[in-house]
Amino acid sequence: MNSGNPNPKTAYAEESRDYTSGMNIDLLKLHVPEEDTTLRRCLRAYTILPKFCKNPDEKNEKAKQILKIIWTIRDSMKKKFGKSWAQFWIKQIPYSVTYSAVKDWMAGRASIPLIALKVLGDFGFEKEIEQVLSGVEYISTTTGDVVKIPNRIDSDIAYLAGLILGDGCLPVAYRRKNFDYKFCITSGDKEFLEQTKALIESCFETKTQKPFLAQKCTGYKSWELYKGSKPLYRFFNKIIGLPVGKKAEKAIIPESIKTLPADKKAAFLSGLIDSDIGKHGKGMGCTFRSKALVDDLIVFLAEFGITAKFYGTHYKNGKYVQHDFSIPKSQVKILKEFLEQNYLPKRADRLATINKRAGVE
Repeated sequence: MNSGNPNPKTAYAEESRDYTSGMNIDLLKLHVPEEDTTLRRCLRAYTILPKFCKNPDEKNEKAKQILKIIWTIRDSMKKKFGKSWAQFWIKQIPYSVTYSAVKDWMAGRASIPLIALKVLGDFGFEKEIEQVLSGVEYISTTTGDVVKIPNRIDSDIAYLAGLILGDGCLPVAYRRKNFDYKFCITSGDKEFLEQTKALIESCFETKTQKPFLAQKCTGYKSWELYKGSKPLYRFFNKIIGLPVGKKAEKAIIPESIKTLPADKKAAFLSGLIDSDIGKHGKGMGCTFRSKALVDDLIVFLAEFGITAKFYGTHYKNGKYVQHDFSIPKSQVKILKEFLEQNYLPKRADRLATINKRAGVE
């Protein structure tokens, strides 16, 4: 990038580099210029040093290693641009940035926005920024929301993705005129949601509210678990690829899941089984509003020798289109063996259904 470009926004848009060749997850996808209209709204790599925290922990120690690399970049920038090095950096960040903010970033007093790191790479420090991003484990907001973001999609993350695709959502909601970043999972099983809460807290090192009774109908209770977090909302949307808003008609298996190895694909499938796929005729299955999801599942299961079928379309209440997806009873035993070898569903009732339909009591 030309450091003298008078229009940093144009310069940012014209040039894009991949700083994630050593990782499965591109953390820079967590920055969304259309939504992050001010620097304060931008997500940040957590880089606060222990001396600036009342109760420092592991993430502050990791910040030391990240800042050591950034300090070497700073020193190189000083040699290239002299005392005005920070101004050259500031000019290329497509937001209003003060010199005092840069001083706080370099001192480890404040976390560095992802967009600022991306711009540093554009000065010719691609390898160094790739090294920085590979060491970033925690993402933060200016409001103090700090979560651990994995650098690879492991089995538990894949499971949660399947669970959210099935009985969860990334809603489009606003609170006090600001976008309300949160994801939700619903279930009639409160105990299962409490287990899911523990899994989310373990995966992302964050606290989650207890499930609450969201709906009480005649003979049926619906519980909801939600987590308000901009980093996690962006993670499941921009990195995993789950849709935002009403997903029923546009749901698909995300590309990030399709490229995973078998054990992690099994985890994603278990998430769908714990949410949508249950008893269906003599086998297992579900009706989906998305035909694309049915088609994806049939191909997805065929990879593991499981033959699933599409049994036509009908309209619920004469209004809502439903596409019938089924795993025939003859295939449930193969499904059971595949899951046992890799990653089992967590709901006891779904495990019981799999065993019964597989002919194992």
